[in-house]
Amino acid sequence: MQPITITLDGREVSGYPGMTILELAKESGIDIPTLCHDPQLTSVGACRVCLVEDERNGALLASCVAPIASGMVINTHSPRVMERRKTIVKLMLASHPDSCLVCDKGNRCQLRQIASDLGIGLVELQRIPQMASIEEVNPFLERDLSKCILCAKCIRACQELVVEGAIDYFQRGFTTIPATLNNLPLENSECTFCGTCVALCPTGALMEKDRTYGGTTKSMTETTCPFCGCGCSICLEIKDNQVVRVIPGKEDSVNHGALCVRGSYGCDFVNSPDRLTKPLVKRDNTFEEVSWEEALEQAATGFKRIKDKRGSDGLAVLGSSKCTNEDNYVLQRFARCVLGTNNIDNGSRLYNSATRTGLGYSIGFPCTTNYLGALGQSEIIIVIGANPDSSAPVVGYAIKRAVKYKSAKLVLIDPRQTKLSSFACLWLRPNVGTDVALLNTLAKVIVDEALLDEEYVARKTDDFEALTKALERYSLEYAEAITGVPAEDIRSVARLYGKATQPAIVYGTGITQQRGGTDSVRAIANLALLTGHIERGGIYALQRENNGQGACDMGVLPDFLPGYQNVADAQTRTKFQERWKVDLPADPGLSAMEMLERAKSGKINGLYIVGENPCLSFPHSGLITKALASLDFLVVQDMFLTETAKLANVVLPAASFAEKDGTFTNFEGRVNRVRKAIEPMGESLPDWEIVARLADKMGCPLPFSSLQDVMSEIEELVPSYEAYSDYERQDELAYGETGRTYGRQLLKGFARFSPIEYTPQAGERKSGYPFTLLTGTTLYHFGTGSRSSRSLRLKKFSPQSFVEIGETDARKLGVSHGDKVSVISRVSKLATSARIIDGLPEGTLFMPISFAEAPVNELFDIALDSETKAPLMKACSVKVEKIPLP
Repeated sequence: MQPITITLDGREVSGYPGMTILELAKESGIDIPTLCHDPQLTSVGACRVCLVEDERNGALLASCVAPIASGMVINTHSPRVMERRKTIVKLMLASHPDSCLVCDKGNRCQLRQIASDLGIGLVELQRIPQMASIEEVNPFLERDLSKCILCAKCIRACQELVVEGAIDYFQRGFTTIPATLNNLPLENSECTFCGTCVALCPTGALMEKDRTYGGTTKSMTETTCPFCGCGCSICLEIKDNQVVRVIPGKEDSVNHGALCVRGSYGCDFVNSPDRLTKPLVKRDNTFEEVSWEEALEQAATGFKRIKDKRGSDGLAVLGSSKCTNEDNYVLQRFARCVLGTNNIDNGSRLYNSATRTGLGYSIGFPCTTNYLGALGQSEIIIVIGANPDSSAPVVGYAIKRAVKYKSAKLVLIDPRQTKLSSFACLWLRPNVGTDVALLNTLAKVIVDEALLDEEYVARKTDDFEALTKALERYSLEYAEAITGVPAEDIRSVARLYGKATQPAIVYGTGITQQRGGTDSVRAIANLALLTGHIERGGIYALQRENNGQGACDMGVLPDFLPGYQNVADAQTRTKFQERWKVDLPADPGLSAMEMLERAKSGKINGLYIVGENPCLSFPHSGLITKALASLDFLVVQDMFLTETAKLANVVLPAASFAEKDGTFTNFEGRVNRVRKAIEPMGESLPDWEIVARLADKMGCPLPFSSLQDVMSEIEELVPSYEAYSDYERQDELAYGETGRTYGRQLLKGFARFSPIEYTPQAGERKSGYPFTLLTGTTLYHFGTGSRSSRSLRLKKFSPQSFVEIGETDARKLGVSHGDKVSVISRVSKLATSARIIDGLPEGTLFMPISFAEAPVNELFDIALDSETKAPLMKACSVKVEKIPLP
């Protein structure tokens, strides 16, 4: 493209075709005020404040929508421009209430700022008051449309960034307002309360409700969201050492200026009065507050006693997929160098091990193969076993944008109706547990119809003949009989995927937590390898938690040292032994569930749990609680006195994400900066520092006096984190493609096809238990609820557990919306409320995992995948009984 040169405020500047005057001015360091423009939104020229003058012809142009043209002579502050600009702002103020002194928007009000910059004081125009009462309809935001300037930022954000379409212009002329269909309350609309509209509103028309602090803060810290695996950039506004507001962070980050309801309104758990502020030691079954010195001495003494008496194999460590990379790195080194054991695992075992094992075997690296930005450019997107609108909302936004604005075709494979269902060109609803049969049949159609990339298969893969032989029995008729999906739909999906040039496959815990999840992941890899799309489109493996990827990268695994270097490999061990100056155990350790099974049998005597709550997150919660209670010695390190912490001998108070520095690695493999915004509450400390202090107490000090020391060692020993330890450069690297990122990886050597066989799940709906219960996330809570249940607004909006029941099943059960019911499995039962919906197949229920008063994981028996040692926690057989009114 040939550059276009214009004269801008007396100097020549150049831009490219398609640039607007406003964009070129910003690039050139010239400020043009605007109220309706945002770089993430389509420009509409609504406010006209950004007027400039073309001195060639005297034309006044809205710079946000006027493209540059060769020869333009633009003046951004001519007398005519300034006169018109002042008039426009005065007209806005004439219909704006005189409430600046009491408006909580305060100095953040862009209209007020521009008026001040223009020297506008009293407005001589006749007042045209806009009568609009404050709308308080939910715990998240309030609307005072008397302050609305009709910039349409909220409408464009809802329709273009989040793609919900909950609001649009309502009515016409002077009565026009942004509102839902028929001006219904927001909670009765499609609104998900993501907060993007509030963050973008230039005035006080949209504001947070129940604000901790109403004024303008002077301190703001950019960091990374602590919830799901997307790694969104957020800014924490701070007042009096408290997080008082959260807004989207960098424009070029993974979330592009949008957040979800958890990111916008869920971080107040940091300020919760339930936070642990001092170490606790249990004496006579009662916790007592003690000093750090005493607590660490007790912990060290307990671990040393067991190590001396039972050996290192009697100890185990459970790390966290919510802690930073640095926390996890120091923890695994503590386990191996101080305790002398490979019995270390992290919470992502519950949902991520199938990806690590399946992709690791097939393509040689254990996570997502492309960037989220590339997903938005895909022409075909297959979503299987995932509900990103709840589990990874930013991914959901990207998929919906691709469909709505890029004409991508979405194939949704999910028995449940989700928000993506209305965007799908094909919605396949397979029987639960039949994913392998469906995926194998797709592969067979691709082979039979010569849709594979023969040159790529020959050049880059192994075991093609074994795969084609294994696929022989997967005819379309066979697949339809097993999965319940029409044969023609299966053929259509295979053709769409096979003929595309840049398709993508997105999957989540609906794949990884099912029986045979690793086989399903390998079957997905087979599809991507057959077509060569592994290098053109990619596979997107969603992570449930914020640092599930990073915890595994750091070696918080029983069979891998940092960087997935096999602990059983003698050469690898020698490298680490020389660096760490200790002898390392050669045998792989125990997985998370194996630790607790051995605890129950008395073979594990001491356990150190950091940032996890297995009493709620693991299956058969009652049995897990008994196993933990049977330990000789338990140390729990957490922010709250969780159900697990209540069983501990020693409880150590940990700092939150907002109270420490470090990094998270998101599901793409992107390393994101975590910055300290406030001082730790009470005497709590960053996790890595607690672990280092405990190592000192045990007489085996670790060489980490600062976070920089930890980061430097990670760079040295963890492959693909090479650019990582330059802490000053983290500002540049935080949301860029660092050396760590796997995205767009080209295969090194040969990938392997996996001949996978579908194994029927005999008797899955057991006699007397006629329903299949599916579990998963809900948008308004997260994980087991340890943090989200302590967020005031999230808790207020979604205060209690529920089970979703299809309308047909509800009629048969005689259950109405809101009735109390018992959900009963073979191992346990719980009471909850019924929520009747029309998006579930007959015989299928759904229940979220995030409510402590009804821990759905209690219903699951302990059954481990033979390959990954992960518990199967996606579906179980249950019955439902209505609880009669008292």
